[in-house]
Amino acid sequence: MDVPVIRRRITQIEDLRDAVDRAGLSAFQRSRESPRGTLVHVVHDGIALSSGHFDSRVQIRGALSQEALSLCVGLRIPSGNLLLSRAIDTGIVSAFRPGDEQDAFHDIGSRYAVITLSEEVLEREAERHGITLARNVFRHTGVHPRPMRPAHLTTISAFLARLHQEDCKTRLDSSALVAISVALIGHFGQGPAPLTLPPLRQRERLVEQTRAHIDQNLGQQLEIEDLARRAGVSRRTLTRSFEDVVGEPPRSYVARMRLHRIRSDLLAIDPREATIADISNKWGISELGRMSARYRDLFGELPSETRLRGRDYRLARHGNLAPSAKDDV
Repeated sequence: MDVPVIRRRITQIEDLRDAVDRAGLSAFQRSRESPRGTLVHVVHDGIALSSGHFDSRVQIRGALSQEALSLCVGLRIPSGNLLLSRAIDTGIVSAFRPGDEQDAFHDIGSRYAVITLSEEVLEREAERHGITLARNVFRHTGVHPRPMRPAHLTTISAFLARLHQEDCKTRLDSSALVAISVALIGHFGQGPAPLTLPPLRQRERLVEQTRAHIDQNLGQQLEIEDLARRAGVSRRTLTRSFEDVVGEPPRSYVARMRLHRIRSDLLAIDPREATIADISNKWGISELGRMSARYRDLFGELPSETRLRGRDYRLARHGNLAPSAKDDV
């Protein structure tokens, strides 16, 4: 039996809201190149399969599902990829409880697969295929201590590599979806191996704590000296830690995240409620001309061009038919 496949090209950062089927994630560019790649979604018999292939550097944050379990495998993980601030490798398998947030940094060439399913469907599939799951294995979100078996990894990679090709078919044999699901579910039936989150290294912990403070205070003044003092380290140590963990210094991280907040507001806020200058000031950038230049460098368009697309974006999300703006910044 064939099941429909939805294949979508990634052309802008907002496409990654659905990096996992209907998750509504937050996504951020990590370089000036426009996001590129493909997303694939298949839904059948209570199981949703999502896969992404990235030809750009991006960060994705948020709950993969509010109601279902999410079982994930990294099919191709370049060096420099992070999951929950921890370095990861190809073959890593993780599970996320409903509503639990994931935070992943993806580099060029990354590819992953995720299945989302309710606990009832999980139990049904385990029983159907003779899989005995370790007791309470999905009580907590975490990473499996063993990577996926090479044979299973090769099987899943082969199926999904075809779906990510430009000339792929728009349907998938349901047996392939079953094979992918059984490989992921079965990985958790290989013995009483509890899910874990490896302890953060000192630099990872320092960056994680500082990122959390930055993300909560982007509208406030954020000086690197103050961030370093708050973390109890020197400015040089903080900068080197950011460069080691996330691949950019803290000043660059702050500027990039502020531009993403501005972009989000330009798309979501009715132009009658706030000008581009209002939104820029809200997120700590008072020099509108410089903001506009940096914005264009990162996103490949002016803030006013993003705002013009905001009407369609709001309509898609909320059914809001507010008029487009006429800002020329």
